[in-house]
Amino acid sequence: MRKKDLIFYVLILALVVLFLWQWLSKGALINQLNKLQNHNNQLQLLSGIGPLGSAHLHADVKVYINGNSIDFSQRKYQLASSFIHFEEGIGDVIHTHATGLTIGHLFKSLNGDINNNCVILEKQSYCNENEKKLRFYVNGQLNNEFDNYIIHNLDKILVSYGTENDSEVKRQLDSITNLAPRYNLQG
Repeated sequence: MRKKDLIFYVLILALVVLFLWQWLSKGALINQLNKLQNHNNQLQLLSGIGPLGSAHLHADVKVYINGNSIDFSQRKYQLASSFIHFEEGIGDVIHTHATGLTIGHLFKSLNGDINNNCVILEKQSYCNENEKKLRFYVNGQLNNEFDNYIIHNLDKILVSYGTENDSEVKRQLDSITNLAPRYNLQG
């Protein structure tokens, strides 16, 4: 066997080994991806959240902290999550893209949190103390579900923290936009 033939056969063997290695490693990658998808499905089942695309809902929202409205139209609040977000520079309409999403999910997507005692935004906690109270309204009615409230299509949601009296809360409720129906028509 000539040296030239030997080099050719070694090169073919090396290519076959590389091909087999790529084929086997892709199979392992596919197995890992399947495992990850299975874990994701289990997490969704446990959390009560449907898969991305299982819903397309819109709700109007206002959040007031000490009488000041939070401007969710700012870039830092836009498209924070594929599942639930604000978009198009509009800070008054929540867009949800999966079933089972809650107000708690919205705040967590913004690196905040909410419960029946506190609301957290921008790493600042605003908790019930003395005269300052956290209130949560859905469609004009006081609601005690807070972070567990599942957002429904065309809801009007108010989160209010501070010392506001009934007339000031009424003003906040009246400030909630009615933009969600427009986004609902757009799809």
